[in-house]
Amino acid sequence: MVEHRLELFREIALGTIQNQHVFVDIPLAGKSSSYVICNSIPKAGTYLLVELVKALGNHVDLSYHTYTSSINKVHPDGSFDYERAIPAPLWASALRPGYLCASHTEYCPHLEQYFLGRKEHKMLFIVRDPRDLVISWVDFVYHSAAYAKMRKWNAFLRDAGTEAYPDDASKISSCITALPQSGIQNFMSWLDSPACLTVRFEELYSELIEDDPSVVAFPVLDSICDYLDLPRKSPSKLAGALGRGLTSSGRIEKIGVYRHRMTPDHLALLRDETFQKLVVECGYKPTPPGGKLRWPIRNRVVRKIGERLSLL
Repeated sequence: MVEHRLELFREIALGTIQNQHVFVDIPLAGKSSSYVICNSIPKAGTYLLVELVKALGNHVDLSYHTYTSSINKVHPDGSFDYERAIPAPLWASALRPGYLCASHTEYCPHLEQYFLGRKEHKMLFIVRDPRDLVISWVDFVYHSAAYAKMRKWNAFLRDAGTEAYPDDASKISSCITALPQSGIQNFMSWLDSPACLTVRFEELYSELIEDDPSVVAFPVLDSICDYLDLPRKSPSKLAGALGRGLTSSGRIEKIGVYRHRMTPDHLALLRDETFQKLVVECGYKPTPPGGKLRWPIRNRVVRKIGERLSLL
């Protein structure tokens, strides 16, 4: 596999492989001198990034979702074409300034070096607390209209999963067990890569929902704007980024939701060394031993988020 990728990079550098038709039927490019890859650990906020970059202006969505070894055309109704087996080196070389794309692309040192050699390259990488990832996955797979619409196989998987795990508790338990074995670690090296700007979902989302006029500092939003060489914008001018994402759950509360959706049995699973390591390596505090976690819900904030989303 490594030799194959290196050969592909060599062919791209020599210009002996064609990449003009990787992305087809795409809109006119935006005005930016860079392209943006909105990359993430799955369900960490990929389409929040997409909507944010669109709202910032100067980049146009390709309407493709890119992966480590393939790409999917995304239609306006949220359905995906059957994947085309176009690996990351090939689709990455076809990206042009003024465009953005959603991505779940695992770390590769050769791809990283290729990105660092392109002056037009920009990549945002978003990470999220794995405990909230579990809830996001459960809600997406079992309750989101978007999941069944994306691929024909998804509807079958939902039915099979519902039969095997008939209640919310068993669905959550299954996801906690499966997440560390899902390949999530293959994304981790992007966290500190010089080829991207890493942002945390919790910090970005908290800034986007802030409507207190006395708050004037938005370090995450400002860092994204500066990284993309775009004028800084306040959250009030970026409200369109909330609740519009292709895979949005529609759930108002998004930070720390696991704390009141999980039972003591779930919390015990979270304390397993494999899952605990994943939480810590992602940069979050470990699940403490014993006792039920408590997380006071800020009703005022949740209510304001709901009011804002209802106006979009």
